[in-house]
Amino acid sequence: MQLYNSLSHKKEEFVPNVEGKVNMYTCGPTVYHFAHIGNLRSYIMEDVLEKYLRYVGYDVKRVMNITDVGHLTSDGDTGDDKMLKGAKREHKTVMEIAKYYTDAFFEDCTKLNIKRPDVVEPATHCIADFIKVISSLIEKGYAYEAGGNIYFDTSKLEKYYVFNDFKEEDLAVGVREGVEEDGNKRNKA
Repeated sequence: MQLYNSLSHKKEEFVPNVEGKVNMYTCGPTVYHFAHIGNLRSYIMEDVLEKYLRYVGYDVKRVMNITDVGHLTSDGDTGDDKMLKGAKREHKTVMEIAKYYTDAFFEDCTKLNIKRPDVVEPATHCIADFIKVISSLIEKGYAYEAGGNIYFDTSKLEKYYVFNDFKEEDLAVGVREGVEEDGNKRNKA
């Protein structure tokens, strides 16, 4: 089986790190509203890949996160995140919104015959771990605080853009949709 390698920018033969075993991490939904068909398309593709890997004999462990807190739409966002907006819209708590739309997401997945991942991990269950990792990045100089936010210092990684299909100059404000100026950031990315 060949898969697209975002490092080499070409299709390559898939070879697992451990023979016979595949660990998959897939980004799950931000559960502030119902998933739409565009969202569900990516979960269908992940499911097809997992099912194929199992079919050809791999032992697969798939982990999916659920973003149930703290999700702004871009670097330039201020104010409420998507979860808070959803809670206000429906006059419920963020956790009530998260549970309701997480359940709705998995009901939709069941209807589409998308297998539930082996591990589903809400972001709120990982906050202590996030704080440890972020603190370590700050201590090592890979992240910094500015304007009440924490930023990853992309200048510390010589090949930061190697995994992306864009160049640093594409990040100029107004050149690419969704890129807004943030005066707190040291770097464009």
